[in-house]
Amino acid sequence: MHSFNKYLPVTIYIWILGSSLSCAGSSLWGKKTTFTTQSCVWQLSKSTVIPALEELSVCVNLMRKISTSEWTAFDYKGPGQHHTELGLAGNMGNVIASLFGEEWKVPYNMALNKWYTVCLTWSSHIRLFQVIINKEVFEILLNETSPRFLAANGTLSLGVSHNFVGGSIDFETGKNFLGDLSLFRMWRVQWSPQQLDECRCADGNIVTWREEDWDYQKCPPKQEDNFVCASSKYKIEMTISINENINYNLKNEIQEIVLTWLNDIFLPEISVHSVFLSDLSRQTKAGLAGQNEKKQGIGEPLVKPQWFDCVVFVRVTPEADVSKTVSMIEKLLNPSYTYNNTVLKTNPASIKILSVAVFPNVTSNPALTTVASSFSYTTKRPDIGSTNITTSGTHTTSQTLAMDDICSITSGFISNRDFGDIFYRVNLNLTMSGSIADPQHAIQQWLQQTLGKCNMDVWNIVVKGAPKYLTTFQVQAMAPVNVTATERLIVELLTRGYTNATINITVPFGEVNISHIDPGICPEETMLTVYGKYVWPEMTAQSEYSMRCMRGNESATRFCKLNGATDKAVWDHPDMTKCVRTVSDFTDLENITVTADNSADVVDMIEDLLNEQTAPNEAQLDIVLEKLSEVTEVGTLTTDLSSDITKIVSDICYITASPTQINKILSITDLMGDRTVFEGDAHNMTERSLALQLINPDTSQFHGLTFEVSSILNDSTPEIFYDKNFTEHPNTGTVAFISLPRIIDSFFPNNGTRPRIQFHFYGIEHLFEDPTANMMLNSYVVSASVTNATVSNLEIPVMVTLRHLQNKEDSDTVKCVYWDFSKNNENGGWNDTGCKTVKSNATYTSCSCDHLTHFGILLDISKTPISEKDERILTIISNLGSGISSIFLGVTLLTYLAFEKLRRDYPSKILINLSVALLGFNMLFLVNSWLASFNSYAICITVAAFLHYFFLATFIWMGLGAINMYLALVKVFNSYVPSYILKFCALGWGLPLLVVSLVLAIDINSYGMGISRAHPQESTAFCWIKNDVTFYVTVVSIVALVMVSNICVFGVVLVQIRKMRVNKPSSSRKGFLHDLRVVASLTFLLGLTWILAFVAWGPAKSPLLYLFSLLNSLQGFFIFLFYCLMKDNVRKQWRIHLCCGRFRQTEYSDWSRSATLGAKAKGGLKVSSPSLNSETTSERKISDISNPGTSHDGVFPTHVRKQ
Repeated sequence: MHSFNKYLPVTIYIWILGSSLSCAGSSLWGKKTTFTTQSCVWQLSKSTVIPALEELSVCVNLMRKISTSEWTAFDYKGPGQHHTELGLAGNMGNVIASLFGEEWKVPYNMALNKWYTVCLTWSSHIRLFQVIINKEVFEILLNETSPRFLAANGTLSLGVSHNFVGGSIDFETGKNFLGDLSLFRMWRVQWSPQQLDECRCADGNIVTWREEDWDYQKCPPKQEDNFVCASSKYKIEMTISINENINYNLKNEIQEIVLTWLNDIFLPEISVHSVFLSDLSRQTKAGLAGQNEKKQGIGEPLVKPQWFDCVVFVRVTPEADVSKTVSMIEKLLNPSYTYNNTVLKTNPASIKILSVAVFPNVTSNPALTTVASSFSYTTKRPDIGSTNITTSGTHTTSQTLAMDDICSITSGFISNRDFGDIFYRVNLNLTMSGSIADPQHAIQQWLQQTLGKCNMDVWNIVVKGAPKYLTTFQVQAMAPVNVTATERLIVELLTRGYTNATINITVPFGEVNISHIDPGICPEETMLTVYGKYVWPEMTAQSEYSMRCMRGNESATRFCKLNGATDKAVWDHPDMTKCVRTVSDFTDLENITVTADNSADVVDMIEDLLNEQTAPNEAQLDIVLEKLSEVTEVGTLTTDLSSDITKIVSDICYITASPTQINKILSITDLMGDRTVFEGDAHNMTERSLALQLINPDTSQFHGLTFEVSSILNDSTPEIFYDKNFTEHPNTGTVAFISLPRIIDSFFPNNGTRPRIQFHFYGIEHLFEDPTANMMLNSYVVSASVTNATVSNLEIPVMVTLRHLQNKEDSDTVKCVYWDFSKNNENGGWNDTGCKTVKSNATYTSCSCDHLTHFGILLDISKTPISEKDERILTIISNLGSGISSIFLGVTLLTYLAFEKLRRDYPSKILINLSVALLGFNMLFLVNSWLASFNSYAICITVAAFLHYFFLATFIWMGLGAINMYLALVKVFNSYVPSYILKFCALGWGLPLLVVSLVLAIDINSYGMGISRAHPQESTAFCWIKNDVTFYVTVVSIVALVMVSNICVFGVVLVQIRKMRVNKPSSSRKGFLHDLRVVASLTFLLGLTWILAFVAWGPAKSPLLYLFSLLNSLQGFFIFLFYCLMKDNVRKQWRIHLCCGRFRQTEYSDWSRSATLGAKAKGGLKVSSPSLNSETTSERKISDISNPGTSHDGVFPTHVRKQ
């Protein structure tokens, strides 16, 4: 108390003297100073004092007009200092920023005749010095030894540097700034670049751009019409007098008078935000006596003026140029105003108008109770509105200063810059004795009672230690207050201590440390939520803003709070519980800003949207996944919320997801597992084909962990369990198994926090599609991870065992792999690095890996590289086509075997043998799966061997047909082959028999049962060749050889046909349709459609396979079409032998002539001049195929033999 009383008179005197001597001056907004000579200097006025600052921001606008090697924009030096405490200069294309005598060069070339905004910001708290030039930021980190405070009461010059010589200022020459300079301002806080941009039209709170802050002589300011800066917020400081009758008490109506006056004189675009009134002291009144005093007339009561300091904050809508707005407001305030015979007038010399960045806080947190000042008042008059008014005065009594008196006196120590709530950070050490049940509660109660009586609130109390308690908290002193006086008041109040019936608190004077803090403002923020779009305006710390809900009649509120750790104003989460949701589709969902408060609402909305639209497209899924990702990042993940997310992810997995969405899904589940909050050591979440097991292991008893999926229920829900031990082998019947060794604990955090291990199981294999892999996923996927750790290069590997989705054959290749997020342009893919196959059988594969991630088993699918859906469709096409071909091949055989005249020539005999081989192949193909279902080893080998035999016979006979065509069309002179057809039969039926016999003799197990997944979740058995080597040697190589030979013959035949048509112009009349029939008949007879199997690769694979299955399964039908239905002589035989009545046809002589030619062959093949007119049943008689029903002379030779 003694220390407070010691400084009280001095403080009062300084404040009174400053108030009585202050003059307003005029604003320099819209003006500049032009430095054209070395004698032009601007200097900070002696009445403007720069205090000791812990942080600051300085901004100046400048434009160089004359190039000089060195220049100085401003220079600030402490009393008697020779170094530059704070300055801005430049040389040789660099900007030089100075602080505490050190210089930093910023490479930035300021062009001539161009305006630049340069700001310097500094904070001792974070040791950061920033140079900002036209929004481009250059950061400089200071060392720990740099000064904490800027030197106070120094000298500041613009346009030139200066020094102290013999106690006087000496301005340097040669480093003058030659150009224009404007808007020099200084603030007592370090603004961020964004805040500086918002303050570009706001005056400083230490140094302003007004005439009273500057001394200048030879270079007065000049008007700059092109320099326009608009603002909407203004602070008006002025002294007002009210002439009242001595018999008339206006104390209860002063506030209404001031508000009525302001509302009457201001234009509609000017609205009053808040008003602060302070009753002037007697000394100040004496200095102003007579200015407004009205002389007493006869019969009139004595009239005397009552003086007030008045601070008004107004908003101008729309924002306007500062210089013009200031001039307009000054003119509006000058005239006197009469209200109910009371005259109100301003002192014109006291009017000071400043543009400001934010308005002061006029309300405290409504959820807290504070002791209100007896002079606080809010008008309720309808004509005035609800503008906030705060008045204060220096009412003292002759009694000893009690607590309330101290608060009242101190509230009057107001400087023109200190209107608005002030915040402090307080650190103290206190001793507490007595019956202490809850130290935190006791200290909080003491602070609220002690400081609350002086209209101060206490926030964010932190108490540590005992019995000497280290206590830190923040104090909010309600406006109007003086920073220094209130700081001393807090010390006085806290060091008084506290005593009640149970406890005693003592605080030594030297154990209290108080620092003034500037929390700044909560910036304007636009939020898109499930309740609509809300724009929260700028607010000061510890203030609340309410606005009406977008839907409904209730209000949404949001509190701008003081952060206990950073001492900055931050937005709290909005309270929208009374609002109604507005989101109705995915577009609305995309526009939502996810916060911790609305994350559960966003998840509920996603569930509703997915229920309404069961098949969302890729863009809609992208929106859902993005919002789920934001929820897992910022939301408070309770077990219920995480379970909801798990269900959504499970549903999405059953929707066809694009490759770009796989990594996003995995990231969501991983982050959700890391951030889910639960009680106990473990928690699991299961949904359809998805399971998560979260474990917080006890590090002191960690011996490894094992996770298993024992089975999958009928509804696709996995059954899971875990064991707190490491084991290498799973239980029988396990679907997925992963075991972590004890060495994993080396990756646990060392900061004392409990680690978390999570296991995931994904039962949807189609989710993990890698377009670059030539192997298919043949297992479900299981993963393991440690939160905030990358587990790799393990000495003891992780053991993984997965059950196959389809049984593995002995010849199949499997590979242990993991999902690599970085493959395929960050879309993910399979990688086998670090994983080894330990053991593999028909149903399981065991792996060992040296890292943790998502694991799976790949199966080589090079022989069946098609999807399950395509395989199912292709199977149906093949079965239907083979059935149809079998029927028509039977008809073809019956026709040629029944009618002797049709099989007299060799091409017809070759066609019959080809039809027999193809019919046997088709029939065995149709019954193969049925016979394989008996699960008989002998039957399966027999079926596979016969299928192999007829397959090879079919291709051999197609090759023999090509050889016969070559001999007939090319080797037409002196060609004789004895026992022609018998040799063909020996080769056509004997060679396949030899190949199959060798396979059976060498390795009978080359034949056997394979698995084909034609349907999801189903397997179809098929008897065929199992061994890859046997398949490629006895099938692929023979087919390739026949195809190459047939293609060559096909080309030769086409060339020969073309030559014949050129030599016989009459034959060209048959035209395009004839040539088309020729090509089509040759294609199917020679089996050229099988070439499609060799070219079915890449993007065209599936379409070509469809075409391959369709054409080759129907090969027997096309043989019937071209060599029975479209053959004129076959149709004649049908009409002769099968028809009756007018449809019946008699025989004709062409057949006898053919028989005569055959007799001349005498058991061999001899080809003479092609001058014979003949009809054949083979495709090699191209003229008959292409134009059935017509006889041709000398086009192709006929090869017949008499049997």
